[in-house]
Amino acid sequence: MSTDDTAKRTTSRRGILRAGGGLAVALLGGASLPLIAAPAAEAAVPDSPRFKLDGAGGNPIWKKSLHTNWVLQSFGYDNVHQHVYFLQTKPGSKNGDLWVTRTDTAGNELGSMALHGFGHGVSIAVEPYDGQVYLWTEWKVNTDSGYGTKIGRFRFVNGGVLEQNDPSIQDRTPSIGDPMGNPQPVIDPSTDRLVVRYNVGDGRRRIVAFTLSDARAGRLTSEYRLAERALPFRGAWGDAHPFQGFAAYGRYAYLLEGPVGNPSYLTTIDLNDVGESTVVDRFETTAGQSLPGREPQGMAIWQSPAGPRLAFGFHSNTGGVRHASVFHKSEFV
Repeated sequence: MSTDDTAKRTTSRRGILRAGGGLAVALLGGASLPLIAAPAAEAAVPDSPRFKLDGAGGNPIWKKSLHTNWVLQSFGYDNVHQHVYFLQTKPGSKNGDLWVTRTDTAGNELGSMALHGFGHGVSIAVEPYDGQVYLWTEWKVNTDSGYGTKIGRFRFVNGGVLEQNDPSIQDRTPSIGDPMGNPQPVIDPSTDRLVVRYNVGDGRRRIVAFTLSDARAGRLTSEYRLAERALPFRGAWGDAHPFQGFAAYGRYAYLLEGPVGNPSYLTTIDLNDVGESTVVDRFETTAGQSLPGREPQGMAIWQSPAGPRLAFGFHSNTGGVRHASVFHKSEFV
């Protein structure tokens, strides 16, 4: 892109991107996004299919042991090579140490990597790029909470050990004016967007999207954001039903919530909608109900050879042996 083109693009975005009650006006896919905080919103994010939460699906990974006997937290797909990358944290630890396990799409281990001082591993974004695989995770742990304070991008190295102060880690934390507490990244492979969920305090969460090319280059400021909106306020209900992961596909984002045991919930968010609204509010899933110590952990979009899948995971514990299971939804509304 030429310098003049870049200047025009930045000027255009600055001209229409402004906060309204903390929500955004932006460009997405060449269409203008209206002020989301207004009472009504016209469609702005290009339309896309929406996963049917009660639809058909599958269970490609069932009770697989990962690299270490730690707790599954999240996972993401390398949709080019058809690999899965799982994040695990040590039970009870707040030092931010994580294990990454690479598997095939059936959960058979293909490699691993240790991360020291990163965070709790709530989400992971997997980016095949230029012949390598890059991971985006929370980073720079706050040892009081055990969660990361930034987002780091780094190359996966099988057998590697990565310390939090390694100079190869790229800081890719958005800077859009809001507080950016516990930022959590995912990649929408259907649109090549980075989507970040973050905490703005007082139990309020928001979600913001950027093109992956902008995010890769570190262009993560207000004028580059594509869309931004509030997520449903969780309150006391959220205390009893922990947030466990999210994913994004086109116009929609999906949330996973639930405690150890039952129930577990899936929620659909329309990026074009207003306030803290939902499309499908807390749809209870019975996937994996027989798993001992069942706990929902992680969501991701899998671009499988048979078509796109909304994948969501569960950690389980059988006599002290921890396992990972993955289910998916495959139908659209």
